[in-house]
Amino acid sequence: MRLRIFLLVLSLVALAAVEISAHHAFSPVYDAKRTITVDGVVTQFRFVNPHAMMLMEVKDKTGKVETWNVEFAGRLNLEEAGWNAQTLKPGERVKVTGNPAWESSQRMAFVKLLRADGTTLEPGRAQRLSAIEEERRQRAQQRSQQAK
Repeated sequence: MRLRIFLLVLSLVALAAVEISAHHAFSPVYDAKRTITVDGVVTQFRFVNPHAMMLMEVKDKTGKVETWNVEFAGRLNLEEAGWNAQTLKPGERVKVTGNPAWESSQRMAFVKLLRADGTTLEPGRAQRLSAIEEERRQRAQQRSQQAK
C-alpha cells in the first residue's frame, strides 16, 4: 500500500514538473534590470497564446541585417488593451524597447514600441495604469477648481 501511494505521489510530482516547464518564467529568460532599444522593420507579427511574437529586421552597427525576436504578453492581455492581429504589419518601421534575453543577443521582452508616425504601443497593464493616473489627475484638478 505504501509503495502505491509513493508511486502515485511520484507520478503527480512528475506531471506537475512537466506542466510547470511548459511555460517559462520571465527572470530566467530576460534581464528585467536592463532595457535596450532597436530600430527596424516588422517582418512578422503572430497574435497568439501563450505569447504574441514579432520578428523584425534590424541593422547592426556594421550595416548587417539581423532578425530580432520580440516576445509580448499573451493574446488575451493584448486584446484587453485594444490590440488585434493587425496591430503590427509586415513592412512597418518601428522602434522597440524591451528587456534583453540573458542568452540570446537578438531576443527581448516587449516594454514599449514607437511607430514611425510617433504613436506608441505599450503593454495593456501600462496603458491601464496611464489611464487610471490621467483620470486621477483630472479629478484632482476638478476638486481644486471647485475649492476656489
